[in-house]
Amino acid sequence: MNFAVIEDSRSQAEVLKAIIKSEGHQVEVFSDGRSCIEALKTQSFDFFVLDWILPDMGGDEVLKHIRETIGWDVPVIFCTSRTSEEDAADMLRLGADDYMMKPIRYMEFMARVQSLLRRRQCISPTPMRYGAIEIDTEGRRIRMTGKEVDLTQREFDLAVVFIKNIGRVLPREELMLRIWARDAEVDTRTVDTHASRLRKKLGLNGESGMVLTSVYGQGYRLDPVSQD
Repeated sequence: MNFAVIEDSRSQAEVLKAIIKSEGHQVEVFSDGRSCIEALKTQSFDFFVLDWILPDMGGDEVLKHIRETIGWDVPVIFCTSRTSEEDAADMLRLGADDYMMKPIRYMEFMARVQSLLRRRQCISPTPMRYGAIEIDTEGRRIRMTGKEVDLTQREFDLAVVFIKNIGRVLPREELMLRIWARDAEVDTRTVDTHASRLRKKLGLNGESGMVLTSVYGQGYRLDPVSQD
């Protein structure tokens, strides 16, 4: 599995990296929140280990970004020096799956990681099917009429948002926030370009049993083809 460790203490990051690699996993270390958020535009991770206090932003902001852009399936565990009951409650309330106090103890840390991984395997979602489209969110694959469709990471994420909001008009600004987060170089034309590509690749002109409509002055809406 591919782990992301967001930790500004070099010594602590090296300890976590060594522990995780010793169990046969891949690890990438980020010294601040922004570098991790930037990496998520082109990389995917199966597990996040996150410090609460980072040099450029709070760990809660990074967690919020993870939940908004990746979802709730990926495990997130905080490793922190904050020890109060209120701090622990805040971490869990904001969407963390677990937390550990520093200094990290090897056996306890890996036991918590394995527990979260087992829980994830037990609730692994079944593919979603709509018309001729099948989406496997766990494997990040989309098939149409049984054949896998080659999508970029952003195209896949946008397709999932449309599928999960069938019948609802999604404003372009909301789509920009969900898919591209704080990328200052992205504008509504980027949304239009990706929507156009999805319409072609997934047959969202009715061919797949679904229609992606541009709602003038608002955004996009995905609907099933009327059977009338």
